[in-house]
Amino acid sequence: MKKIIQNRTILFVITISLLTITFILFSYFTIMKKYINIEKIENLKHLETFIHNMENRLLENEKKIDYLINLNKNYKNILEKNNLEKTDFIMNTLDLDFLIIEKNSKIVLKKINSNHKIKNLIHIEKKILNSFSNLLTFGTIANINSQLFFINKKTVNKEFFIYTVQHISKKELKNLALNFEKVSLIDEHIYSNNNEIFNSKIFDKIFLNTKIDIQNITTKVSFYNQESHYLFSLKLKNNTLFMKEGENTIFIFCAFLILFLILLFYTTYIYQKTLKQHNKNLENRVEERTLQISSALKELEKVNLKLYDLAHTDFLTKTMNRRHFFMHAQNIFSQANKSLNNLCVIMIDIDNFKRLNDSYGHDLGDRALVAFSKCVKENIIEDDIFGRLGGEEFAIVLKNTDLNKAIKIANKIRKSIENINIVIKNENINITASFGVSDIKNCSTIDEMLQKADTHLYSAKNSGKNRGRSRLNLI
Repeated sequence: MKKIIQNRTILFVITISLLTITFILFSYFTIMKKYINIEKIENLKHLETFIHNMENRLLENEKKIDYLINLNKNYKNILEKNNLEKTDFIMNTLDLDFLIIEKNSKIVLKKINSNHKIKNLIHIEKKILNSFSNLLTFGTIANINSQLFFINKKTVNKEFFIYTVQHISKKELKNLALNFEKVSLIDEHIYSNNNEIFNSKIFDKIFLNTKIDIQNITTKVSFYNQESHYLFSLKLKNNTLFMKEGENTIFIFCAFLILFLILLFYTTYIYQKTLKQHNKNLENRVEERTLQISSALKELEKVNLKLYDLAHTDFLTKTMNRRHFFMHAQNIFSQANKSLNNLCVIMIDIDNFKRLNDSYGHDLGDRALVAFSKCVKENIIEDDIFGRLGGEEFAIVLKNTDLNKAIKIANKIRKSIENINIVIKNENINITASFGVSDIKNCSTIDEMLQKADTHLYSAKNSGKNRGRSRLNLI
Protein backbone atom coordinates (compact mmCIF):
# COMPACT_ATOMS: atom_id res chain seq x y z
CA MET A 1 0.00 0.00 0.00
CA LYS A 2 2.81 2.33 0.91
CA LYS A 3 4.56 1.68 -2.40
CA ILE A 4 1.32 2.30 -4.32
CA ILE A 5 0.83 5.66 -2.58
CA GLN A 6 4.44 6.65 -3.29
CA ASN A 7 4.08 5.66 -6.94
CA ARG A 8 0.85 7.62 -7.25
CA THR A 9 2.44 10.66 -5.63
CA ILE A 10 5.42 10.49 -7.99
CA LEU A 11 3.04 10.05 -10.93
CA PHE A 12 1.04 13.05 -9.74
CA VAL A 13 4.15 15.24 -9.44
CA ILE A 14 5.44 14.14 -12.87
CA THR A 15 2.02 14.72 -14.48
CA ILE A 16 1.64 18.20 -12.95
CA SER A 17 5.23 19.08 -13.96
CA LEU A 18 4.70 17.92 -17.55
CA LEU A 19 1.37 19.75 -17.80
CA THR A 20 2.98 22.91 -16.40
CA ILE A 21 5.91 22.73 -18.80
CA THR A 22 3.51 22.11 -21.69
CA PHE A 23 1.33 25.04 -20.60
CA ILE A 24 4.36 27.33 -20.22
CA LEU A 25 5.69 26.40 -23.66
CA PHE A 26 2.25 26.78 -25.22
CA SER A 27 1.74 30.15 -23.52
CA TYR A 28 5.22 31.28 -24.48
CA PHE A 29 4.86 30.47 -28.16
CA THR A 30 1.26 31.76 -28.31
CA ILE A 31 2.05 35.06 -26.60
CA MET A 32 5.35 35.53 -28.40
CA LYS A 33 3.61 34.86 -31.73
CA LYS A 34 1.25 37.73 -31.00
CA TYR A 35 4.13 40.00 -30.04
CA ILE A 36 6.02 38.97 -33.17
CA ASN A 37 3.02 39.98 -35.26
CA ILE A 38 2.89 43.31 -33.42
CA GLU A 39 6.61 43.81 -34.06
CA LYS A 40 6.11 43.05 -37.76
CA ILE A 41 3.20 45.48 -38.03
CA GLU A 42 5.19 48.18 -36.24
CA ASN A 43 8.20 47.45 -38.42
CA LEU A 44 6.06 47.81 -41.57
CA LYS A 45 4.83 51.17 -40.31
CA HIS A 46 8.44 52.32 -39.83
CA LEU A 47 9.32 51.04 -43.28
CA GLU A 48 6.34 52.81 -44.81
CA THR A 49 7.42 56.04 -43.12
CA PHE A 50 10.94 55.57 -44.49
CA ILE A 51 9.63 55.04 -48.05
CA HIS A 52 7.38 58.09 -47.76
CA ASN A 53 10.39 60.13 -46.62
CA MET A 54 12.30 59.06 -49.75
CA GLU A 55 9.30 59.87 -51.95
CA ASN A 56 8.94 63.29 -50.34
CA ARG A 57 12.64 63.98 -50.90
CA LEU A 58 12.25 63.14 -54.59
CA LEU A 59 9.22 65.45 -54.81
CA GLU A 60 11.27 68.20 -53.20
CA ASN A 61 14.01 67.67 -55.79
CA GLU A 62 11.39 67.83 -58.54
CA LYS A 63 10.26 71.18 -57.14
CA LYS A 64 13.88 72.30 -57.22
CA ILE A 65 13.93 71.61 -60.97
CA ASP A 66 10.75 73.69 -61.36
CA TYR A 67 12.45 76.43 -59.41
CA LEU A 68 15.46 76.27 -61.74
CA ILE A 69 13.21 76.46 -64.78
CA ASN A 70 11.40 79.52 -63.39
CA LEU A 71 14.72 81.16 -62.60
CA ASN A 72 15.88 80.54 -66.11
CA LYS A 73 12.68 82.13 -67.48
CA ASN A 74 12.91 85.16 -65.23
CA TYR A 75 16.59 85.80 -65.49
CA LYS A 76 17.09 84.52 -69.02
CA ASN A 77 19.87 82.06 -69.67
CA ILE A 78 20.82 81.85 -66.01
CA LEU A 79 21.65 78.18 -66.52
CA GLU A 80 24.09 78.89 -69.37
CA LYS A 81 27.85 78.41 -69.11
CA ASN A 82 28.48 82.12 -68.93
CA ASN A 83 26.49 82.25 -65.69
CA LEU A 84 28.42 79.57 -63.78
CA GLU A 85 28.76 81.62 -60.60
CA LYS A 86 25.03 82.06 -60.35
CA THR A 87 24.57 78.38 -61.12
CA ASP A 88 26.98 77.46 -58.28
CA PHE A 89 25.04 79.66 -55.92
CA ILE A 90 21.75 78.12 -56.98
CA MET A 91 23.10 74.53 -56.59
CA ASN A 92 24.45 75.28 -53.12
CA THR A 93 21.20 76.90 -52.17
CA LEU A 94 19.17 73.95 -53.44
CA ASP A 95 21.70 71.42 -52.04
CA LEU A 96 22.29 69.70 -55.38
CA ASP A 97 25.44 67.67 -56.10
CA PHE A 98 25.30 67.40 -59.84
CA LEU A 99 23.42 69.23 -62.61
CA ILE A 100 23.16 68.20 -66.25
CA ILE A 101 21.29 70.17 -68.92
CA GLU A 102 20.59 68.64 -72.31
CA LYS A 103 19.49 70.54 -75.36
CA ASN A 104 18.85 68.86 -78.67
CA SER A 105 20.41 65.64 -77.22
CA LYS A 106 23.61 67.48 -76.37
CA ILE A 107 24.94 68.43 -73.00
CA VAL A 108 24.99 72.17 -72.81
CA LEU A 109 25.77 72.36 -69.11
CA LYS A 110 27.34 69.92 -66.67
CA LYS A 111 27.87 71.39 -63.27
CA ILE A 112 29.32 69.74 -60.17
CA ASN A 113 28.87 71.18 -56.70
CA SER A 114 32.40 71.84 -55.56
CA ASN A 115 31.39 71.50 -51.91
CA HIS A 116 30.32 67.87 -52.37
CA LYS A 117 32.78 65.13 -53.20
CA ILE A 118 31.43 62.23 -55.25
CA LYS A 119 33.60 59.28 -56.32
CA ASN A 120 33.78 58.08 -59.94
CA LEU A 121 31.76 61.02 -61.24
CA ILE A 122 32.37 60.26 -64.93
CA HIS A 123 31.07 56.72 -64.52
CA ILE A 124 28.03 58.02 -62.63
CA GLU A 125 27.33 60.53 -65.39
CA LYS A 126 27.46 57.85 -68.08
CA LYS A 127 25.29 55.52 -66.03
CA ILE A 128 22.63 58.20 -65.57
CA LEU A 129 22.55 59.27 -69.22
CA ASN A 130 22.56 55.71 -70.53
CA SER A 131 19.90 54.47 -68.10
CA PHE A 132 17.45 57.36 -68.19
CA SER A 133 17.88 59.08 -71.56
CA ASN A 134 14.74 57.47 -72.96
CA LEU A 135 12.57 58.75 -70.06
CA LEU A 136 11.11 62.25 -70.32
CA THR A 137 10.24 62.98 -66.68
CA PHE A 138 10.95 60.83 -63.66
CA GLY A 139 12.22 60.71 -60.13
CA THR A 140 14.04 57.71 -58.68
CA ILE A 141 16.75 56.44 -56.39
CA ALA A 142 19.60 54.47 -57.96
CA ASN A 143 22.58 52.51 -56.69
CA ILE A 144 25.66 53.44 -58.69
CA ASN A 145 29.08 52.17 -57.63
CA SER A 146 27.69 51.21 -54.19
CA GLN A 147 26.40 54.75 -53.67
CA LEU A 148 22.79 55.87 -53.50
CA PHE A 149 21.54 58.92 -55.42
CA PHE A 150 18.31 60.87 -55.78
CA ILE A 151 17.95 61.35 -59.54
CA ASN A 152 15.32 63.62 -61.10
CA LYS A 153 14.72 64.50 -64.74
CA LYS A 154 12.26 67.00 -66.17
CA THR A 155 11.40 68.03 -69.69
CA VAL A 156 11.20 71.80 -70.18
CA ASN A 157 10.23 71.47 -73.80
CA LYS A 158 10.86 68.95 -76.50
CA GLU A 159 14.53 69.94 -76.76
CA PHE A 160 15.43 70.99 -73.27
CA PHE A 161 16.00 68.51 -70.34
CA ILE A 162 17.32 69.06 -66.83
CA TYR A 163 18.87 66.33 -64.63
CA THR A 164 19.46 66.88 -60.91
CA VAL A 165 21.51 64.41 -58.84
CA GLN A 166 21.81 64.39 -55.06
CA HIS A 167 24.09 61.94 -53.30
CA ILE A 168 22.53 60.11 -50.32
CA SER A 169 25.21 59.91 -47.67
CA LYS A 170 25.08 57.50 -44.72
CA LYS A 171 24.03 60.37 -42.52
CA GLU A 172 21.30 61.38 -44.96
CA LEU A 173 20.13 57.78 -45.23
CA LYS A 174 19.93 57.55 -41.44
CA ASN A 175 17.90 60.78 -41.32
CA LEU A 176 15.44 59.30 -43.81
CA ALA A 177 15.15 56.13 -41.68
CA LEU A 178 14.86 57.77 -38.27
CA ASN A 179 12.76 54.93 -36.87
CA PHE A 180 15.56 52.38 -37.45
CA GLU A 181 18.69 51.92 -35.36
CA LYS A 182 20.86 50.92 -38.31
CA VAL A 183 20.44 51.19 -42.06
CA SER A 184 22.97 50.10 -44.68
CA LEU A 185 23.22 49.41 -48.39
CA ILE A 186 23.59 45.71 -49.29
CA ASP A 187 24.22 43.80 -52.49
CA GLU A 188 21.41 41.25 -52.17
CA HIS A 189 18.32 40.87 -54.32
CA ILE A 190 15.08 39.95 -52.58
CA TYR A 191 12.37 38.93 -54.97
CA SER A 192 9.35 36.97 -53.83
CA ASN A 193 5.70 37.52 -54.57
CA ASN A 194 4.87 36.34 -51.05
CA ASN A 195 6.88 39.19 -49.52
CA GLU A 196 5.64 42.14 -51.58
CA ILE A 197 4.27 44.70 -49.15
CA PHE A 198 2.88 47.60 -51.14
CA ASN A 199 3.43 49.69 -54.25
CA SER A 200 4.94 53.13 -54.16
CA LYS A 201 4.67 56.31 -56.23
CA ILE A 202 8.27 55.98 -57.35
CA PHE A 203 8.86 52.22 -56.93
CA ASP A 204 6.89 49.66 -58.87
CA LYS A 205 7.59 46.83 -56.42
CA ILE A 206 9.07 46.52 -52.97
CA PHE A 207 9.99 43.16 -51.48
CA LEU A 208 11.23 42.42 -48.00
CA ASN A 209 12.46 39.62 -45.79
CA THR A 210 12.11 40.06 -42.02
CA LYS A 211 13.81 38.07 -39.26
CA ILE A 212 12.97 38.54 -35.60
CA ASP A 213 14.66 37.39 -32.42
CA ILE A 214 14.30 38.49 -28.82
CA GLN A 215 16.76 41.37 -29.18
CA ASN A 216 16.54 42.53 -32.79
CA ILE A 217 14.32 42.74 -35.84
CA THR A 218 16.20 42.79 -39.13
CA THR A 219 14.58 43.64 -42.46
CA LYS A 220 16.14 43.33 -45.90
CA VAL A 221 14.30 45.36 -48.55
CA SER A 222 14.74 45.42 -52.34
CA PHE A 223 13.32 48.19 -54.55
CA TYR A 224 12.39 47.85 -58.24
CA ASN A 225 11.55 50.60 -60.75
CA GLN A 226 8.53 51.00 -63.02
CA GLU A 227 9.98 48.47 -65.47
CA SER A 228 10.59 45.98 -62.64
CA HIS A 229 14.34 46.51 -62.90
CA TYR A 230 16.27 46.10 -59.70
CA LEU A 231 17.38 49.40 -58.16
CA PHE A 232 18.94 48.78 -54.76
CA SER A 233 18.63 46.85 -51.47
CA LEU A 234 18.82 48.03 -47.88
CA LYS A 235 19.30 46.31 -44.57
CA LEU A 236 17.37 47.93 -41.71
CA LYS A 237 17.86 46.87 -38.13
CA ASN A 238 15.97 47.79 -34.97
CA ASN A 239 15.88 46.74 -31.37
CA THR A 240 12.67 44.90 -30.52
CA LEU A 241 10.31 46.63 -28.11
CA PHE A 242 7.26 44.43 -27.75
CA MET A 243 9.22 41.16 -27.73
CA LYS A 244 11.08 42.23 -24.59
CA GLU A 245 7.82 43.32 -23.02
CA GLY A 246 6.27 39.95 -23.92
CA GLU A 247 9.28 38.10 -22.55
CA ASN A 248 9.03 40.02 -19.26
CA THR A 249 5.28 39.30 -19.07
CA ILE A 250 5.88 35.58 -19.62
CA PHE A 251 8.71 35.63 -17.08
CA ILE A 252 6.45 37.16 -14.40
CA PHE A 253 3.68 34.71 -15.27
CA CYS A 254 6.09 31.75 -15.09
CA ALA A 255 7.47 33.02 -11.77
CA PHE A 256 3.98 33.01 -10.23
CA LEU A 257 3.25 29.61 -11.76
CA ILE A 258 6.51 28.12 -10.43
CA LEU A 259 5.77 29.61 -7.01
CA PHE A 260 2.36 27.96 -7.10
CA LEU A 261 3.98 24.65 -8.07
CA ILE A 262 6.48 24.92 -5.24
CA LEU A 263 3.63 25.45 -2.78
CA LEU A 264 1.74 22.55 -4.36
CA PHE A 265 4.74 20.22 -4.16
CA TYR A 266 5.49 21.33 -0.59
CA THR A 267 1.88 20.63 0.39
CA THR A 268 2.12 17.25 -1.34
CA TYR A 269 5.38 16.54 0.51
CA ILE A 270 3.83 17.40 3.90
CA TYR A 271 0.80 15.30 3.06
CA GLN A 272 2.96 12.38 1.98
CA LYS A 273 5.12 12.72 5.09
CA THR A 274 2.04 12.70 7.33
CA LEU A 275 0.58 9.79 5.41
CA LYS A 276 3.88 7.94 5.62
CA GLN A 277 3.95 8.34 9.42
CA HIS A 278 0.33 7.22 9.63
CA ASN A 279 1.11 4.20 7.44
CA LYS A 280 4.13 3.40 9.59
CA ASN A 281 2.01 3.42 12.74
CA LEU A 282 -0.59 1.33 10.97
CA GLU A 283 2.07 -1.12 9.75
CA ASN A 284 3.42 -1.47 13.28
CA ARG A 285 -0.07 -2.27 14.53
CA VAL A 286 -0.63 -4.68 11.65
CA GLU A 287 2.74 -6.33 12.29
CA GLU A 288 1.93 -6.70 15.96
CA ARG A 289 -1.45 -8.15 15.13
CA THR A 290 0.12 -10.39 12.48
CA LEU A 291 2.53 -11.82 15.05
CA GLN A 292 -0.37 -12.57 17.31
CA ILE A 293 -2.30 -14.21 14.47
CA SER A 294 0.83 -16.09 13.36
CA SER A 295 1.34 -17.42 16.87
CA ALA A 296 -2.33 -18.42 17.04
CA LEU A 297 -2.08 -20.09 13.61
CA LYS A 298 0.94 -22.09 14.72
CA GLU A 299 -0.95 -23.31 17.75
CA LEU A 300 -3.93 -24.03 15.54
CA GLU A 301 -1.68 -25.91 13.12
CA LYS A 302 -0.37 -28.07 15.96
CA VAL A 303 -3.90 -28.78 17.08
CA ASN A 304 -4.92 -29.56 13.49
CA LEU A 305 -1.98 -31.96 13.15
CA LYS A 306 -3.03 -33.67 16.35
CA LEU A 307 -6.62 -33.81 15.13
CA TYR A 308 -5.43 -35.14 11.78
CA ASP A 309 -3.41 -37.83 13.53
CA LEU A 310 -6.41 -38.68 15.65
CA ALA A 311 -8.65 -38.78 12.59
CA HIS A 312 -6.31 -40.70 10.28
CA THR A 313 -3.80 -42.56 12.46
CA ASP A 314 -4.17 -45.47 14.82
CA PHE A 315 -3.19 -44.11 18.20
CA LEU A 316 -1.34 -47.23 19.39
CA THR A 317 0.50 -48.48 16.29
CA LYS A 318 0.91 -45.10 14.53
CA THR A 319 -0.33 -46.66 11.32
CA MET A 320 -3.30 -45.59 9.18
CA ASN A 321 -6.64 -46.25 10.77
CA ARG A 322 -9.36 -48.16 8.94
CA ARG A 323 -11.09 -45.09 7.43
CA HIS A 324 -7.89 -43.48 6.20
CA PHE A 325 -6.58 -46.76 4.83
CA PHE A 326 -9.72 -47.42 2.77
CA MET A 327 -9.70 -43.86 1.39
CA HIS A 328 -6.11 -44.20 0.13
CA ALA A 329 -6.60 -47.79 -1.01
CA GLN A 330 -9.64 -46.79 -3.11
CA ASN A 331 -7.69 -43.98 -4.84
CA ILE A 332 -4.75 -46.28 -5.59
CA PHE A 333 -7.09 -48.95 -6.94
CA SER A 334 -8.81 -46.44 -9.26
CA GLN A 335 -5.45 -45.24 -10.64
CA ALA A 336 -4.12 -48.80 -11.14
CA ASN A 337 -7.36 -49.95 -12.77
CA LYS A 338 -7.36 -46.96 -15.12
CA SER A 339 -3.69 -47.29 -16.12
CA LEU A 340 -3.76 -51.17 -16.07
CA ASN A 341 -0.92 -51.32 -13.55
CA ASN A 342 -0.22 -54.19 -11.14
CA LEU A 343 -1.66 -53.94 -7.64
CA CYS A 344 -1.60 -56.39 -4.70
CA VAL A 345 -3.10 -56.52 -1.20
CA ILE A 346 -1.73 -58.38 1.85
CA MET A 347 -4.03 -59.11 4.77
CA ILE A 348 -2.23 -59.95 8.06
CA ASP A 349 -3.61 -61.31 11.29
CA ILE A 350 -1.50 -61.96 14.43
CA ASP A 351 -1.79 -65.59 15.48
CA ASN A 352 -3.36 -66.42 18.88
CA PHE A 353 -3.60 -62.74 19.83
CA LYS A 354 -6.70 -63.22 22.05
CA ARG A 355 -4.98 -65.98 24.04
CA LEU A 356 -1.93 -63.69 24.40
CA ASN A 357 -4.13 -60.95 25.88
CA ASP A 358 -5.93 -63.35 28.16
CA SER A 359 -2.71 -64.95 29.42
CA TYR A 360 -0.47 -61.89 29.84
CA GLY A 361 -2.83 -58.96 29.84
CA HIS A 362 -3.67 -56.15 27.44
CA ASP A 363 -0.42 -54.35 28.17
CA LEU A 364 1.54 -57.18 26.57
CA GLY A 365 -0.99 -57.25 23.73
CA ASP A 366 -0.36 -53.53 23.09
CA ARG A 367 3.41 -54.06 23.15
CA ALA A 368 3.00 -56.92 20.67
CA LEU A 369 0.93 -54.70 18.34
CA VAL A 370 3.54 -51.92 18.47
CA ALA A 371 6.44 -54.32 17.82
CA PHE A 372 4.48 -55.99 15.03
CA SER A 373 3.71 -52.63 13.31
CA LYS A 374 7.32 -51.55 13.57
CA CYS A 375 8.50 -54.81 12.02
CA VAL A 376 6.08 -54.48 9.07
CA LYS A 377 7.09 -50.84 8.39
CA GLU A 378 10.75 -51.88 8.23
CA ASN A 379 9.97 -54.34 5.44
CA ILE A 380 7.87 -52.14 3.13
CA ILE A 381 8.63 -48.97 1.18
CA GLU A 382 7.23 -45.49 1.67
CA ASP A 383 4.79 -45.74 -1.27
CA ASP A 384 3.13 -48.83 0.21
CA ILE A 385 -0.09 -48.31 2.19
CA PHE A 386 -0.15 -49.93 5.66
CA GLY A 387 -3.07 -49.68 8.06
CA ARG A 388 -4.82 -51.31 11.03
CA LEU A 389 -8.30 -52.52 10.10
CA GLY A 390 -9.23 -53.47 13.64
CA GLY A 391 -7.93 -55.50 16.61
CA GLU A 392 -4.97 -57.58 15.43
CA GLU A 393 -5.93 -57.38 11.73
CA PHE A 394 -3.78 -55.26 9.37
CA ALA A 395 -3.56 -54.75 5.59
CA ILE A 396 -0.92 -53.61 3.09
CA VAL A 397 -1.51 -52.23 -0.45
CA LEU A 398 1.48 -52.70 -2.76
CA LYS A 399 1.52 -50.43 -5.85
CA ASN A 400 3.06 -51.62 -9.14
CA THR A 401 3.65 -55.08 -7.66
CA ASP A 402 2.69 -58.40 -9.24
CA LEU A 403 1.42 -61.39 -7.20
CA ASN A 404 4.77 -63.28 -7.13
CA LYS A 405 6.59 -60.31 -5.71
CA ALA A 406 3.80 -59.61 -3.22
CA ILE A 407 4.07 -63.24 -1.98
CA LYS A 408 7.82 -62.78 -1.49
CA ILE A 409 7.26 -59.55 0.48
CA ALA A 410 4.66 -61.27 2.66
CA ASN A 411 7.06 -64.16 3.34
CA LYS A 412 9.80 -61.73 4.24
CA ILE A 413 7.55 -59.92 6.71
CA ARG A 414 6.37 -63.26 8.16
CA LYS A 415 9.95 -64.36 8.90
CA SER A 416 10.79 -60.98 10.44
CA ILE A 417 7.78 -61.27 12.75
CA GLU A 418 9.07 -64.66 13.94
CA ASN A 419 12.13 -62.84 15.31
CA ILE A 420 10.10 -60.46 17.47
CA ASN A 421 10.98 -61.13 21.12
CA ILE A 422 8.93 -59.59 23.93
CA VAL A 423 10.33 -59.93 27.46
CA ILE A 424 7.91 -60.08 30.38
CA LYS A 425 8.77 -61.27 33.93
CA ASN A 426 11.98 -62.96 32.72
CA GLU A 427 10.00 -64.73 30.02
CA ASN A 428 10.55 -64.32 26.28
CA ILE A 429 7.39 -64.18 24.24
CA ASN A 430 7.45 -64.74 20.46
CA ILE A 431 4.62 -64.01 18.04
CA THR A 432 3.68 -65.15 14.55
CA ALA A 433 1.19 -64.00 11.91
CA SER A 434 -0.82 -65.45 9.05
CA PHE A 435 -1.03 -63.80 5.59
CA GLY A 436 -3.54 -63.67 2.74
CA VAL A 437 -2.35 -62.19 -0.61
CA SER A 438 -4.51 -61.14 -3.58
CA ASP A 439 -3.95 -59.20 -6.81
CA ILE A 440 -6.11 -56.92 -8.97
CA LYS A 441 -6.88 -59.62 -11.49
CA ASN A 442 -10.65 -60.17 -11.89
CA CYS A 443 -11.40 -57.55 -9.22
CA SER A 444 -13.60 -54.50 -9.89
CA THR A 445 -13.16 -52.80 -6.47
CA ILE A 446 -10.65 -52.62 -3.65
CA ASP A 447 -13.20 -54.35 -1.43
CA GLU A 448 -13.12 -57.41 -3.69
CA MET A 449 -9.32 -57.53 -3.42
CA LEU A 450 -9.47 -57.28 0.36
CA GLN A 451 -12.22 -59.90 0.48
CA LYS A 452 -10.10 -62.32 -1.55
CA ALA A 453 -7.05 -61.60 0.60
CA ASP A 454 -9.16 -62.16 3.72
CA THR A 455 -10.35 -65.51 2.31
CA HIS A 456 -6.73 -66.55 1.71
CA LEU A 457 -5.88 -65.37 5.24
CA TYR A 458 -8.46 -67.68 6.81
CA SER A 459 -7.12 -70.47 4.62
CA ALA A 460 -3.68 -69.87 6.12
CA LYS A 461 -5.15 -69.84 9.62
CA ASN A 462 -6.90 -73.11 9.01
CA SER A 463 -3.72 -74.61 7.53
CA GLY A 464 -1.77 -74.24 10.75
CA LYS A 465 -1.05 -70.48 11.06
CA ASN A 466 2.28 -68.67 10.56
CA ARG A 467 1.97 -69.02 6.82
CA GLY A 468 0.49 -67.30 3.79
CA ARG A 469 -2.01 -68.20 1.11
CA SER A 470 -2.91 -66.78 -2.30
CA ARG A 471 -4.54 -68.01 -5.47
CA LEU A 472 -1.14 -69.56 -6.32
CA ASN A 473 -1.06 -71.33 -2.94
CA LEU A 474 2.57 -70.35 -2.38
CA ILE A 475 4.58 -69.67 0.79
